[in-house]
Amino acid sequence: MNAANVITILRIILVPIFLVILLTEMENKEIFAVIVFIIAAISDALDGYIARKYDQVTELGKFLDPLADKLLIAGALLALVHLGKVETWVATVIILREIFITGFRFYFLVKDSMFSASWLAKKKTTFQLVSVSLIILSEKLPYREIVFQAATILLYMAVILTIYSGVEYVLKYSNALKEE
Repeated sequence: MNAANVITILRIILVPIFLVILLTEMENKEIFAVIVFIIAAISDALDGYIARKYDQVTELGKFLDPLADKLLIAGALLALVHLGKVETWVATVIILREIFITGFRFYFLVKDSMFSASWLAKKKTTFQLVSVSLIILSEKLPYREIVFQAATILLYMAVILTIYSGVEYVLKYSNALKEE
């Protein structure tokens, strides 16, 4: 097991830790939860960097890395729906797109085809991570209502990017399917 895959597995382990902190009644849980969430998000960039720089790209990593990302964002959104901070339809659209694209990605992985994240998908992920972090932290920040509303607008923008990047993937890779 190489370093990049270990970091990815640690990110998967951070997901339930993040959820337990966020959903437990404790003082300053939002701050601790966001710290874990951000560490998990940063580890995504770190494992990808290490995998590419040190030639540690593996089939396991190609499968686990996007799965870890999806688990983190899906877990966060479901927890925020449970806490009444995110609307169910928002979480549903994002999670369904992630499931669909993960299946699509897995199909191409099995076929030994390259399926890398687009620029737009990376922007979508950034909007998701920033908006979720701000929604969680909004209770602890000055002007919490304004921060919460701004974070919700960012999340709506993430929904638009989520849909658009999903359509982009389908159009781009459906051509590859037609060629087979």
